[in-house]
Amino acid sequence: MVRHFDGLAQHYCDAHGPAERLLSYRLEVIRWFLAGAQRGTLLEIGCGTAIHLLSLAEEFACAIGTDLSPEMVALARRRAESSPCSDCTSIRVDPAEELATIEDRSIHVVLCVGALEHMLDQARVVHQVHRVLKPGGMFIGLTPNGDYCWYRHLAPVLGLDTRHLSTDHFLTAGELEGLLSGAGLEIVGRRHWRFVPQGDLPGGWGLVLRVLDVCGERAGIGYLRGGIAVAAVRPGGSAPHEAISP
Repeated sequence: MVRHFDGLAQHYCDAHGPAERLLSYRLEVIRWFLAGAQRGTLLEIGCGTAIHLLSLAEEFACAIGTDLSPEMVALARRRAESSPCSDCTSIRVDPAEELATIEDRSIHVVLCVGALEHMLDQARVVHQVHRVLKPGGMFIGLTPNGDYCWYRHLAPVLGLDTRHLSTDHFLTAGELEGLLSGAGLEIVGRRHWRFVPQGDLPGGWGLVLRVLDVCGERAGIGYLRGGIAVAAVRPGGSAPHEAISP
């Protein structure tokens, strides 16, 4: 796995559409969850080139990124050097299953975007998230929807493997919530988000899935939406978190 992501690092780009527009949209989803979160220390696990971390760093007192790929971390560090928040940003080689460089109860927000599906031991990852979060701290995860019509039915009928790695596992909403609850985190919000895996689709299917996504968004049908996003908190903060509604 490390070799795979090291190999992607130098030429990494968003394969699913216009990078800036898609990044802006994902940041909107993240900030929607962040509305009630404390803005102390932000940790992004599986940060890759740190595009989300560096975009949000100015909104926090401190920002930390971790990834298992030394090449991704090297690229992210070079980007961080030219960031306005370089003095309060740290990016480290540290697998999400370990988070050996992160102290217990030291993080206000843990972020994971498009990475959990690649992690080998997802249950161990979310237990580490619980460990490093302060009481009342929040986890925000964006990941492909394992119940998406493309992954569940259309791609199998076409004989297509939707995984980038043989170990990839796309979680359903129920599986994701079960993992987080099992680690002692309390779900406070869930929504679907627009994810059309354009770079992985045969000709013509991108348009079909974009139309289905619009229909799913308007009708509230998760089966037609490519992404799920969830917010969960570590109980014990000074003030209870209200449930976040779409």
